[in-house]
Amino acid sequence: MIVRRRIAFSHVMHLSGLFALTAAFAIVAIAISALRFSEGSERLRVAVGPSGGVDARLVEALSDSLQHDGSAPRLSVVPTDGSAASATALESRRVDLAVIRSDVAAPINGAPIAVLHTDVAILVALSGSKGLEIGRLAGKRVGIVPASAANDALLDTILSEYGVAPASVEHVSMSEADMAAAVAQKRVDALFAVEPLRGGFFERFAAALSSHSQGAVVLPIDSAEGIAARNPAFRKVDLPAGLISGAPPRPKDGSATIAVSTRLEASRALSDEIVTRLTKRLFAVRRSIEARAPIAAAMEKADSDKDSPAAAHPGAAAYYDNTEKSFMDVYGDWIYVGAMAFSGVASGVAALLGVARARARKAALALIDELIDLKTEAHATMELPRLGELEKTSEDLSTKGLRFARDHNFDSAGLAALRLAIDEARRAIDDQRQEVEQQPQRLARATMAGSSSFEAFGGGQE
Repeated sequence: MIVRRRIAFSHVMHLSGLFALTAAFAIVAIAISALRFSEGSERLRVAVGPSGGVDARLVEALSDSLQHDGSAPRLSVVPTDGSAASATALESRRVDLAVIRSDVAAPINGAPIAVLHTDVAILVALSGSKGLEIGRLAGKRVGIVPASAANDALLDTILSEYGVAPASVEHVSMSEADMAAAVAQKRVDALFAVEPLRGGFFERFAAALSSHSQGAVVLPIDSAEGIAARNPAFRKVDLPAGLISGAPPRPKDGSATIAVSTRLEASRALSDEIVTRLTKRLFAVRRSIEARAPIAAAMEKADSDKDSPAAAHPGAAAYYDNTEKSFMDVYGDWIYVGAMAFSGVASGVAALLGVARARARKAALALIDELIDLKTEAHATMELPRLGELEKTSEDLSTKGLRFARDHNFDSAGLAALRLAIDEARRAIDDQRQEVEQQPQRLARATMAGSSSFEAFGGGQE
């Protein structure tokens, strides 16, 4: 029974060791494959609004483009009312990304990964308002395009800079489609628009002014530099000469204004690797989505300067500065540690296998010793019942030997020795049985021979 348990233990350990090694290799391979696959399988929620706006259309186009891109995260669009609501969604961790304008309070847990577009503010006084300046807008009606709380606040900032109380100016909210009718019906004295230079808005803006193209005047915001110096959310730019086509084209050279940026911001909780891959793909697909979202052509890099108030997310900065990490850079240490741990486990399994096989081999050699002892005992046994017991023991040991051979506990030399030991034991038992069985016949013949000799000797005496 002891030998049988050893055989079972050896067999189990042998199979378990092979299974453990195979499983370990499989786990490492699956882990690496899973890491590679997961690189493009993330789904990130992005807040953008309002629905139907230029930013929403851009993000939807990006989402559709990345949907079948295996190397980039997927985007799920979460509609909001505008930049402020998107910023709140990011700060409350309801989303991973948000489209936020630079003059909206930035969430403390966010960082830009790209500037989707830079919008310029343009203030145009309509005909019939001759000599109108920003400082004389009190009591006037200003149409704000597009209508938003951020644009209302920007106009108020400009008015305050010129000493005009914002409450003294009527803010008329309107959509782009309302511009032409509002100008033609003289419902406003001026138009204030905040839009990107690219995307076709200013062509449509010029068309809306066509009925008053002669008298419309672009009002320069000369205090833009001071506003930008006090608030990094803004920057001073010069409007391109002739931005508004007409006769004559307007403005003239050197017309200053305020610019704001609309940025795609990511949660700082997102890993650098995910953000790097997303940023890379944003710039790779922007040309392909321009037909659907022309504003994509205005996409720019975020500021990668770490000292900037609007410094890019480290993952985006890695792409901009060409310091992005490869798969091995990111996971190399983990793979190395895993390989070392695997090596230790494999060494332990190998050691256990060695011990188990040594024990099994020792038990197998002990089996040969038992057969040798059985042969010796068979030669000395003179009782047939005992020889029968030895024969049964020999058969049991033969069966055990076959199991040892099955479990690969013998090499070719050991297997030959086992075969010889079994044959010798059986031959010894057979020979001794014949010897014992023939002994009575020999005794009988010897007795008969002795009797005959006695009779012959005795008869001689008479």
